[in-house]
Amino acid sequence: MRYNARMNAVIHIAKIAPALALVALIALAASCGARADETDAPPSPVALAPTATIAPADAPTPVPAPTPRVIRRASANAPEAAPDFAVETFEGETLRLSDLRGQVVVLNFWASWCPPCRWEMPFFETISQEYKERGVVFLGVAMSDTIEDASDFADSAGVTYDLALDAANEIARDYEVLGLPTTFLIDKDGVIQRRLGVANEGVLKIFLSGQVGE
Repeated sequence: MRYNARMNAVIHIAKIAPALALVALIALAASCGARADETDAPPSPVALAPTATIAPADAPTPVPAPTPRVIRRASANAPEAAPDFAVETFEGETLRLSDLRGQVVVLNFWASWCPPCRWEMPFFETISQEYKERGVVFLGVAMSDTIEDASDFADSAGVTYDLALDAANEIARDYEVLGLPTTFLIDKDGVIQRRLGVANEGVLKIFLSGQVGE
């Protein structure tokens, strides 16, 4: 009897095993399908909160840096009284700027070794001859030079207006001459009306015409 019971149990399991296997396969397929759907589906977008930096409560309040101040000099061409001075001309005469009050003075700082100075001096000679009957006086002051070199060049250039040597560059310092050539146009009242660099006939005429009433 025990043998028959065992055989019946084996036969019963054999009968239901295919059904159990089928159920297991269906369950497995369903599970794989669900996972496949999860894998293929695009990930849900995740909103990222903006990052904010929060200073600690005890952090000091930042102090803005001071705005730089730019101190500007007055314009180089702003009218100002021309510093007075006295010089000895190449002819051996003493000439004082204040003695020329009532005339327009073209004060030119130059040097014999300065190429732009050498270039412009013939123009100065031409205009000095043209305007000498109109109350205009030209004065050339050589600086950082020797009287021999300055005189030799002036003679070769045919300059006839008054020339002098600023041996210690004291006059140039008073006029704040920073480069050569530098020319100052001084009106009849002894006031500097214009400061020029290199100049030719046209430039000189433009500024002199306004001073002599043309």
